[in-house]
Amino acid sequence: MEGREKLQIDTEVPSNVYALDLTKLSALAHIPEAELVKGMQSEDAVDMQGVVVNRGQEVPFEAVGKTLDDDGEDMAAKMGLFPIGGDKEGVKQVLLTAASSTMCLDGSDTPKCLIMLGEYTLIEHILAQLFVAGMERVVIIISYFGHEIMEHVKESFLYAKLQIEFLNLGEETPYGHARTLLSAREMFTKPFLIHTADHIFDHAIVSRLARFDLDGCVACVLVDADKDKLRGLPSTAGKILLDSATGTIRKIGRGLKQFDAIDAGLFLTTGRLFAALEMLAYEKPKFSLAEALNVLRPSYGLKYLDTAGEAWLSIETQAQLDAIVANDSIASLSPWPVFVAKEPAVELPKLQPTTPGGKNVFLAVSAADDDSMLRAVDAHVRQSADVFEGFVVGVNQLQEVDTGVTTAVGGASSRASEATPLLHGLSSSSLARRERELSSGSMSIRRKKSSFLEQAEDSFVLSIPFEQPHGFGGASHGEATDVDTPLERNAYLIELPHLTTTGGGPSAVQESSQQFVLAVPDSELLYKRPGLLRRLSSLPTDVRDVAVETVELRNGTLELQLLVKRQVPFIGYVLLLSALFTISSMGAALDLQRNVDPFMKLFWRTIASLIVFLPLAGGALYDQGLPRFTTRNMFLFLTCSVSYAVFLMTFLWSLAHTSIDHAYIFNNCHSLLMVVGRLLLGRYVSQFEGLGTGIGVIGGALTTLDHQQSSTSAALAGNVVEVSLAGDLVALVGAVGGAFYLITAKKLRSEMDVSILFVGIFLFLALALFPVFSLLQIPFEMSRDPVVGLFGWLDPSRAGSEAYIVLVCTLVGTLGYVAVMKYFAPIVVSVVMLVEPVLAALMGVAAGVDVLPGLLTVVGSLLIIAGTALVVVANSSKTQTIDATQAMSSTSTALPRGLSSATSAGLKRPQTPSSTLRYL
Repeated sequence: MEGREKLQIDTEVPSNVYALDLTKLSALAHIPEAELVKGMQSEDAVDMQGVVVNRGQEVPFEAVGKTLDDDGEDMAAKMGLFPIGGDKEGVKQVLLTAASSTMCLDGSDTPKCLIMLGEYTLIEHILAQLFVAGMERVVIIISYFGHEIMEHVKESFLYAKLQIEFLNLGEETPYGHARTLLSAREMFTKPFLIHTADHIFDHAIVSRLARFDLDGCVACVLVDADKDKLRGLPSTAGKILLDSATGTIRKIGRGLKQFDAIDAGLFLTTGRLFAALEMLAYEKPKFSLAEALNVLRPSYGLKYLDTAGEAWLSIETQAQLDAIVANDSIASLSPWPVFVAKEPAVELPKLQPTTPGGKNVFLAVSAADDDSMLRAVDAHVRQSADVFEGFVVGVNQLQEVDTGVTTAVGGASSRASEATPLLHGLSSSSLARRERELSSGSMSIRRKKSSFLEQAEDSFVLSIPFEQPHGFGGASHGEATDVDTPLERNAYLIELPHLTTTGGGPSAVQESSQQFVLAVPDSELLYKRPGLLRRLSSLPTDVRDVAVETVELRNGTLELQLLVKRQVPFIGYVLLLSALFTISSMGAALDLQRNVDPFMKLFWRTIASLIVFLPLAGGALYDQGLPRFTTRNMFLFLTCSVSYAVFLMTFLWSLAHTSIDHAYIFNNCHSLLMVVGRLLLGRYVSQFEGLGTGIGVIGGALTTLDHQQSSTSAALAGNVVEVSLAGDLVALVGAVGGAFYLITAKKLRSEMDVSILFVGIFLFLALALFPVFSLLQIPFEMSRDPVVGLFGWLDPSRAGSEAYIVLVCTLVGTLGYVAVMKYFAPIVVSVVMLVEPVLAALMGVAAGVDVLPGLLTVVGSLLIIAGTALVVVANSSKTQTIDATQAMSSTSTALPRGLSSATSAGLKRPQTPSSTLRYL
C-alpha cells in the first residue's frame, strides 16, 4: 500500500436495521437455507462484502474485477461477449511483453515500463488496470533491464494481488518483440491476452476484450478508429484496413497506405498464434506480430474490437510521453483509489446501555452497472469469520392505508389481492376485522417498488454497530474466538434514506423518503456443498424466486412477508408419470404370483424392498448423518408407518369382504377426504383442486360399474363376494390411512432421506403383518416354499416377478410418489393415484390376466384423467405468501443499538433521525 492515496469516507449508520434469522426463515418457508438464499438473489442483486471489526477500527476497500454470476453469464452470452457453453468468465491470463530491444526512449537509460506517471510507474498502472479488470495470472517476458523490472514488480503492492510469473530471456536477447512471444508457448493452453509494456489500457477495455467471442477466429485485435489519433503516428504503429460489414480485418501491417484504424497494442488470441510465429522464425530473424496474424488470417479469420472512445495511452516516443505529462492524460484512466471506511462519529440513541469492546460491520455494496466491485484490502489475511461475501437486493414496501387518505409513499394504490397480499396479526378477531375492511373498501394497500439500487450510480459503504455479545471477552482483532460472526446466520433488512428531486431549476424540490434493501450473506463457508451421494440423489429445486417485502400497518407496526414463487421443473412431471405407470403395473405382476395369499405377497414385497433400501439408507447415513429425532418427527414417523400399513392391509381385507367396486371406490377416496378435511380446517382449496378431485372420484365410481355388471353372473354362481357394510367401512378406513400417509410422508421427506424413511416404514409393516397372519389364520412357515414360505419370493418361480415388483414398482413407484412431493402437494399424488386402476386394467389386458374394459370404464377413465389434469395444472406453479415477521430478531447481539423490542405482531419502527449516505 506504500505510496497510494487513501480517500477517507465517512460512512453513515442507516436509519434502521432489522436482523432476519435465515435459519428461522428457512423453517417458516419450508425451504432449505441454501435454496432460500439462492432464490433471494434476483436479477437486480448487487455484490456485497461485509467485514467485522472491533469498534473504532477502519477498513480500506479497493475496486477489483467483477466475476459474472449465473444471470450475468446468460446476459453476456446474449450480447455476444462470449459463446454460450464456452468460457463464461472470459480470459483470465495475460502475456505482458517487456523484452523488446526498444525498451528505452531515445537518450534515456530507464526502461519505459519503469517511467513514473504520477505516483506510480507505467507497469504499476498496467498491472492495476489488469487487476481491476479481473485478470488473475500475468506472465511478464523480460530481457533488457530484466532484473530491475522484476525487483520493482516484486516490491509493488500489486505483486501479492496477482499471480505474476517472470520469463527471463537474458540481458541481451537478439530477438524482436514478436519472436519473444514464442518463449511462452508452453505456458498457455487456453486463450489469453497479449499486452505490450509501453501501453496502458483502461480496465473497461480489458474487460470487454477478455470476454469477446472469437467464434473460431485466431485472434481479436484492439483497434482505434479515432481520426484525431491517426495523425502523427510513429513508424512502429500498426495500421489496419477493416471490413465493417463482417467485423473482420482485411489487412494489417505497418506499411499500409490506406487504413481505417490503428493497432492499439492489445490482442486476444489462442495457441494457434504460436504456430505462425514458429514458421516465421525459420524464415527471418526479426518480424512483427502483424506478419504472424496475416499468415493466419486467410485460414482462420481475424476480428477486431474498437476502443469506442475509452481511454488508452501509448508511450512509444518521447513526444507521446511529453503529451501525456502535459495533458495529465493519466487521469483519463479509471481511478483505482483505496477507500478507507471508518465508523461515523455520530451519537446513537441510547435506548439501552452500551458495552465496551463492541463490534462494527462495514458493508461494501457495489454499484449495479459497474464492471468492478468493492473488496476489503488484504481480506485474505483476516480471519474467515470476519469477512463474508453476499449480495444486496431491493425490498418492495406495502403500506396499509385508509381509502381516500393520501400518503407520502410513492407508487399507485392497489386493492388487496392474491398478488399483493397483506399480512395479518395473530388474532383471529383482527384477521376477520381486516378482511371486512378490505372487502368493504375502507382499507387499501399501497405498493412501492424498490428503486434505490437502480438509482444508486456509485458503490457505497454502510456501517452497522453491534453490541458486545457475551463471550467475546474483549478479544482484539486477530485473536481466535469461538463466537460466530454476528452476520453468520442473519440477513439484514436495512432502511435507507432516499432523496428524490421533483421539478427543475430554482423551483426544484427535494423530498426525503425511506427505502429498504436486504443484505444477504452467501458464503461457501455458510452453505457447504453437499457430498457426491447427496448431489446425485437430490432433486432440483422448484423455487424460482424469493422476495422479501415489508408491510407497514396503520398503527405503525412493521411486518415482514416472504413471497415464494415455485415452478415444477420438468423432472417433476417425469417422476410423477414414472411412479404412476410403475405402480399401475404392479397389479399385473402380482397376478402372476398365483395361488398365494395377498397378505403373503405383501410380506414378500416388504421384506425384499427392505433388503434393497438398507444399502441406500446406509449411504444416506454416511453422507448426511443421523436425522433429527425430535418428538414431532417421531410422532410423524409413527403416524406415517401406521397409516401406510392401514392403507395397504385394509384394501386387501376389504377385497375379501365386499365387492371389488366398493373396495376401489372407498379405498381410493383419500383425495376427496383431503379436500373435505382442508375445508373443515379452513385451509385454502383452489377451484381446480376441488373440481378436479370431484371429477376424478366420479370417474372412478363409473369405472367400478363395469366390475358390477361383469360380476353379476359370477355373483349368481357364488364366486364373488357380496357388498357388506363392514367391508365398505374398512375400505373407507384405508382411505383415511392413505390420506394421513401422504400428508405425513411429505412432512418427513424434508426432515430425513426418503431411503431412511422407507426402511423404517417397511420394517414396521413387516412386523405388523405377523399379528395379521395369526388373526386371519393365514398359514406361513420359515421356508422358501413358493406358496406359504416367508422367503418364498426367493424361489426361482417367484424371483423374476418379485424383482420387478421391488426394483421397478417400489423403487421407482412408491419411492417416486414420496420424492415428487418435493414439488406437489399430497392432494396431487392422491388424485393421480385414481388413474392407477385404469392403467392397471390396460396392463392386465396386455399381460393376459384381465379382460378388455367396457364403455363405462372408458368414460370413467377419461373423467379421471381430466380431473387429474386439473389438479396437476393447479399445482404446477404457485406463489406463496409467508408471514416472516417471526424471523426478525431483536437481541442486543444481533441488532444495532437503538432498536426497540419485537412484538408478536411485528416491530415498531423507531423514530431515529435519518442520515444521508455518502457515496464513493
